[in-house]
Amino acid sequence: MVTALAVALLMQTPPKPPVPPAGVAIKSPVLSADAVVAGAQARAKKGGKNVMVLFHASWCGWCHKLDDYMALPAVKPLFAKSYEIVHLTVLENAAHKADENPGGDKWLEKLGGKDQGIPYFAILNPTGKVLADSRAGGKQNIGFPAAPEEKAHFISMLKSTSSLTSSDLSTIESVLTTAGKAQ
Repeated sequence: MVTALAVALLMQTPPKPPVPPAGVAIKSPVLSADAVVAGAQARAKKGGKNVMVLFHASWCGWCHKLDDYMALPAVKPLFAKSYEIVHLTVLENAAHKADENPGGDKWLEKLGGKDQGIPYFAILNPTGKVLADSRAGGKQNIGFPAAPEEKAHFISMLKSTSSLTSSDLSTIESVLTTAGKAQ
C-alpha cells in the first residue's frame, strides 16, 4: 500500500507556479554583465556569429531609437543572421539603478566606452576579441548613427564583422536613413 501510494505521488504532475493577474508584470532578476556576455558568446560560437553588445539606459532616447531601428522587420533578420545581440544596462538614474547589469560599467570601460556616452556598442568575436566599436576613427562614439559619417562608420563596422551581403548592407543603410529622419 505504501509503495503504491509513493508511486502514485511520484507520477503526479508537479503543480504549476501561480499565474499573476492580468496586467501585473513579473520582473526577472537582473543578470550580471559577465553572464549576459558569456551567454551571447556561447550562442555566437554555436551559431557561427559574432556578438554585438549594446550599452543603454532607460532614460536614453537615442538608445531607444537604436533599439527600435534594429527591431524593424526589414533589418532585424539581417542583424540576427550575423550577430547575437545583447544589451547591458548602465548609467541608470537613481529610480532605475536596480535595472543595471552588475559589472556593466566595467564592460563599458573594457570595450572603450568609458566617458563616450550611450548608446555605445561593440562587436566581439565568440572568444571576446573586440572586432569593432562605435568610436569613429577610434575617437568619438557615434551613438545612434544619424549623420552621414556616423552611418558610414556603422556600415563599415557591419561590413568588417559579418557575412552580410552588399544588398543586406544597402538595406540596413537605407532603413537607417529613413529611421534617422523620423526624429
